Amino acid sequence: MFINALKSELFRASKMKSIYILAIVLIALMLLNNFIYLKVDLYGLLGMDADAITELQEMGTSGEAYNDSFMAGFDAGLQSGELAAQDAMENGIEPIKILGKGVFYEADVAELTSLDIGSLDVLLLQAIFIGLYIGGVYKSELDKNIVKYSNKRGTLFAARTTVIALYTLILQLIVWVMAIWGMATMGQSLVLGFDSSFVIYSVVIYLLTVAFGILVAAITHLSKSMAGGITTGIILSSGILSTLISIATIIIQRKFNLDSDFALGNYTLTMNISALTLNSDGHMVLRALICALVYGVVAYVVSLIRVSKRDLG
Repeated sequence: MFINALKSELFRASKMKSIYILAIVLIALMLLNNFIYLKVDLYGLLGMDADAITELQEMGTSGEAYNDSFMAGFDAGLQSGELAAQDAMENGIEPIKILGKGVFYEADVAELTSLDIGSLDVLLLQAIFIGLYIGGVYKSELDKNIVKYSNKRGTLFAARTTVIALYTLILQLIVWVMAIWGMATMGQSLVLGFDSSFVIYSVVIYLLTVAFGILVAAITHLSKSMAGGITTGIILSSGILSTLISIATIIIQRKFNLDSDFALGNYTLTMNISALTLNSDGHMVLRALICALVYGVVAYVVSLIRVSKRDLG
């Protein structure tokens, strides 16, 4: 029964134009991200070089001094082409550079992949896909027309969850491929860096992302609309709630006299995805893994109850 349901859902998903459009959008976003990481000289935009930045960090530059240096670089960047170059030559200053070696020019593919995933672009596109995919059930009243599955809606939901997991994997593979292409064409050298830490990182990130997808699916089921899942997914993946979470953290810390290290963001899916790196310690990895399992299981159970006990129409 599950295999037949999965085949049916895979066929339905393959007919959605959005899955191809979203994949193309992700490729474009990764191209932009990698171009900024590898080719945009952020130090040059500040009128400084990497050595100067390191020196300032070691000296513990004051906020006023940093602001002055930033504004100097910003004002210089407002001057256009030849005028900026001429003025720089007259004053014995090298022109501001925009393109060159990016901050992560010497990184490897594994590090670039973690940066791309940390941008949360995958979550945003995943949420849109799930809103359209799950929400389409309510828009077309599809399940009402599938007589042989009338008493097996739990099986249908399991199949749909599998489709979500597979599409999430496809999106993650696109990020890997674009990171490899980016380093090969714009980086210093093509070094994969696919060691054990990268394998652990990739597995935990995948589980977190799938859990986020199941959560969006649950919200779509509860709201019985495409807009509900898509809107919630966009809000969560864009960091709009970060300020509210920070305020809530401060309130809870003061209310219960908690340690200053406590932060609600540490127990959300999006913050774990954006904060997890290749160098994260075991405690952080374990916390992220627990969050993925708890959120995923709870959201799955809520959705299962919703689709099994109530009419989908």
